[in-house]
Amino acid sequence: MSTQFVAVQWNPFKKKYDLILWLGNLIFLSTFTITNLILFPHHNINTILIRGLGLLSVLLLHLILIIGPLSRLDARFLPILYNRRHLGVSMFLLAASHGLLSLLWFHGGGNTDLLSSLFLSNTHYFSLQFFPFQTLGFAALLILAMMAATSHDFWLGFLSPLWWKSMHMLVYLAYALVMLHIVTGIL
Repeated sequence: MSTQFVAVQWNPFKKKYDLILWLGNLIFLSTFTITNLILFPHHNINTILIRGLGLLSVLLLHLILIIGPLSRLDARFLPILYNRRHLGVSMFLLAASHGLLSLLWFHGGGNTDLLSSLFLSNTHYFSLQFFPFQTLGFAALLILAMMAATSHDFWLGFLSPLWWKSMHMLVYLAYALVMLHIVTGIL
């Protein structure tokens, strides 16, 4: 392999960026959970966490997609753009938590394994009302996983900028799948 691996260079800005990002995530999830427990005390904590993680993931995905155009309009957004890949990996971890918790909560404890249950429990692909929205989320999560796994500069050098950029343009397909997941699911 001609490309060398270089560890992430954790400078003070990156540390502060991630600290602010994850404190914001924790504050959002805590506020969402507590508010829902107060307003809807009969709701299950697992369902509240699933919805909170999903909502936070979607909000971060929107921020990731809008930060490029915003930074072109106003230089004050450049610090957020500087480590947008940190946002992407964080968003993937939150979305993966949403997916895993959903999978365990809604498909665990049955007669079949989790993935079989996910794909075989609802096969109404020609019905808008009963469309299996979870498969859309799973497909989006696979794309986001590939992007998170290749977000390090090593992959940019190893795959070539053209391949890497082409692969990361799949974020728009993932976005479409996430929006369809929401529209055919909770909406």
